[in-house]
Amino acid sequence: MRADFSKAMIRKIQTNSRAMLISGDLGFMAFEEIIAVAGNRFLNAGVAEQNMMGVACGLAMSGYQPWVYSIVPFLTLRCLEQIRNDVCFHRLPVRLVGNGGGYTYGIMGSTHHALEDLAVLKALPNMNLLFPCTPDQVAPAVDAMDSLPGPSYLRLGISAFPTASTFIWENPETLTRQYAEGKSLTVLGVGHAAQMTLNAVLDPSIDADVFSIARYPFDWHKDGKVAESVSHTRRVLVVEEHYLPGGMGESLKVSLPCVDHFEILAPSYSVGQLYGSARFHLSQCGLTPEAIRRSAERQRGLR
Repeated sequence: MRADFSKAMIRKIQTNSRAMLISGDLGFMAFEEIIAVAGNRFLNAGVAEQNMMGVACGLAMSGYQPWVYSIVPFLTLRCLEQIRNDVCFHRLPVRLVGNGGGYTYGIMGSTHHALEDLAVLKALPNMNLLFPCTPDQVAPAVDAMDSLPGPSYLRLGISAFPTASTFIWENPETLTRQYAEGKSLTVLGVGHAAQMTLNAVLDPSIDADVFSIARYPFDWHKDGKVAESVSHTRRVLVVEEHYLPGGMGESLKVSLPCVDHFEILAPSYSVGQLYGSARFHLSQCGLTPEAIRRSAERQRGLR
């Protein structure tokens, strides 16, 4: 998704004289073309993320529209006070772009894993969250952020269990997509975890409505098909590559119509001091296509 963001950012810089990109000393082999196009509208702020956020706020207050890029934990957790006090309280048009959602940076360990970011930022005032499910949703997400008057966050990630599937319905405003139709269960894949979800449940025997969710706050007036499906099936399975507490699954549960069965599959740190790929970590905490399929089959069998 980083390459897709880079292409979208080039277009923004070329068409918007106020757009600029600030990087926390990252983007090697990805941002070279941006740098060539942007000139002095690209700034490498170095490994000084809190200062980087302050610089972005100052630029926003001076009329620029800064995009701020780093690895998710460095962008969100290290700068949380600046995001809260300077960006959100002042409703500044600062666009945060975090690479490496979930276990994307698997082998680099817990310092680089991002399983709390949506929970932390969701609690802040005036913040909009976008978490594309597939690379082709990155450019629409960038366009959506560009139209917002206040702060926003783009979560980029790579699925450890990727799949390529066609969709049967899409809402361009909310980035929500429907991939399959069924009567027994509503399955919601959040962000890039949707790819793993599709890997598991795109089978007629599951008999499920399958959607991907890519934006918060939710807007069920615009995504009425999701709410309608939940009201009909009354069984929901949510899959996300984020901690369960504070994640999108909890927010979906309280915002959607009440149902008979609601299950959230989310990872946890259960591997001790072991390190490995994203697939290894997800397998260790029991979040795999096989586990998703078992949960979907169990939900479908409930009466």
